[in-house]
Amino acid sequence: MKFILKIFLMGISSYLLPFYFPWWSIALGAGLVSLIIRGRNFNSFNAGFIAGGLVWFYLSFTIDNSTNSLLSEKIALLMNLTESIWLIYASTLIGALVTGFGALTGGLMGSIISPKKMSRNEYVS
Repeated sequence: MKFILKIFLMGISSYLLPFYFPWWSIALGAGLVSLIIRGRNFNSFNAGFIAGGLVWFYLSFTIDNSTNSLLSEKIALLMNLTESIWLIYASTLIGALVTGFGALTGGLMGSIISPKKMSRNEYVS
């Protein structure tokens, strides 16, 4: 349940934050969500990757559709790509990785701030 909640909140922050801040603010939003809603670091990365990928694919595809692929076809021609959809895939991958690593950073920051308590029986050097 926390995983789905993380995906939802990271998706909302990834959609809204770039309207007011630079594009890389998606990493800050995902990190903050991952810091507040604690979990395993791998799950935080996966939630950020999924949320960022979905949002960036939606935004890239919507912008490309509304402009009838004018700019993306010209850029794809410059990059020797066969179709402009590969640019949408590339931007989706970049957005997903940035959001995923932002979420991972937030999860690791949370484990630094409040480490797990050790039992009295564990040896500490």
